[in-house]
Amino acid sequence: MMINRTQTADLLKGIAVLLMIQVHIIELFASEEIYNSSIGKFLLFLGGPPVAPLFMVIFGYFIAASNKSMWQLIARGVKIIALGMFLNIALNLNLILHVNRGELQIDLWPYIFGVDILQFAGLAIIIIALIKKVIENNLFALFMCILISTFLGNFLSNITPDTKVSQYIFSFFYGCSKWSYFPIFPWIAYPLSGIALYQFQKKNGLSDNNKSILDLFIKQDSQRFFKQIAGAVFFAFIVYTLKNAIFIASNLPLYYHHEFVFAMWTLIFLAFYSFVLNEINQFAGEFILFRYIKWLGKNVTIIYILQWLLIGNTATEIYKTVTSPMYLLIYFFAVLGIASGICYALLMIKARLIQNATSS
Repeated sequence: MMINRTQTADLLKGIAVLLMIQVHIIELFASEEIYNSSIGKFLLFLGGPPVAPLFMVIFGYFIAASNKSMWQLIARGVKIIALGMFLNIALNLNLILHVNRGELQIDLWPYIFGVDILQFAGLAIIIIALIKKVIENNLFALFMCILISTFLGNFLSNITPDTKVSQYIFSFFYGCSKWSYFPIFPWIAYPLSGIALYQFQKKNGLSDNNKSILDLFIKQDSQRFFKQIAGAVFFAFIVYTLKNAIFIASNLPLYYHHEFVFAMWTLIFLAFYSFVLNEINQFAGEFILFRYIKWLGKNVTIIYILQWLLIGNTATEIYKTVTSPMYLLIYFFAVLGIASGICYALLMIKARLIQNATSS
């Protein structure tokens, strides 16, 4: 994968934000007819490998690039887990109110303790902080951890906890429940891959923003030809493997608890995908649309929270009842527009507060 420019990382994250919003709308708003259609399955795929795994690889890359101590990383991890648990309550607030009024008969605990990407990210930071000394500047140890984590995800799924309490606890580590969306195994393989990428670039002198992995193997005057070859290989790879990838990514239990082969496929896909986006960024990165997408990428955490507050609470009222693709498209732009507007307002308020504090 190529994450040799911060702007490219922002573009990757920004596109992932757009794909994330649409997949949440398809999952929670679309009728079963749309959800199970060929288009629905393809949209679920677009909300799969190019989104959560991408976030996690970039997340791992920048953890490796930071100079934070073990305790600073652990403190950050605890904060992210707390934020994730708070978000679970906030995005399901409408559902909680309906249940408390007796209008719905639903067990709320899986919604409150759902293991989503923030809970995973926080726990992953803590684990990475604890093993940092082992994997630091040790690509072999990293690759072994990546392999083990992908195998453990499948192996542990056959073990059922004895009690409900232990099921809630172990759901953070492997897929022993339906509310375990992003357990540590196999998902920690992706931030570990981001760390491996950073260490590989650093070891080979590619941390300079003006260099890429191609510089390690190919002379500058030959890179255009090899980029075209890489593009052709990527196209052939997608054509040959896309059907099976869509099948797994559109089957959410399979996707959330995928095995080694799909994890490796995803990493290869992300390597080509980020290469293509890096090239696009070189030529079109300053267009207004791309600048907006990169802005989304820079503010991904705020947008992530806002879109879930909007989609989660709305889903209680219209869960899987939208039969019109046009209405789904309207919901997409409404969520994107409202989340972007609130995010911009919050950033302006923060900047004003900082300016006032500085001037006083």
